[in-house]
Amino acid sequence: MTFKSLLRAGPTILFCATLSIGLIAKAASPDATPAASATTKHIVSLDSVKAARLTRLKNQVDLTADQEAKAKPIIDKYVDDRHATNGDRKKLPALKTKFDSDINAILTPEQQKKLAAAQSATVEKLKAARAAKAAAAASPSPAKSN
Repeated sequence: MTFKSLLRAGPTILFCATLSIGLIAKAASPDATPAASATTKHIVSLDSVKAARLTRLKNQVDLTADQEAKAKPIIDKYVDDRHATNGDRKKLPALKTKFDSDINAILTPEQQKKLAAAQSATVEKLKAARAAKAAAAASPSPAKSN
């Protein structure tokens, strides 16, 4: 090996060493893999979910204080049971059906109609959002002009 070839190899060796140190440092970081950061979900406490569900129900159907007291344990049980399923999609429909029937049992017929209307409005809103997202994904992005 001549002196000239060593001069050429030196910067390459330094570049490779710098690159490998950067990769090692990235691998050692807590969120090293893109898959880990992509699957990380925002963690919400069960108590905040329960409170949000109760608040939403109060706003949707104007619960009385007595109805609110009856709805709270129903919501608490539903949220806890849903959490206990660990995402088992086979158990969720039965839980939802039981929750809906328990809530409807404490509501007046007028409140039941309000709740059904609010739920169908939410479903329509979700369908519209999905359709808009699918349309945006299907349409080609405009080409940049220079």
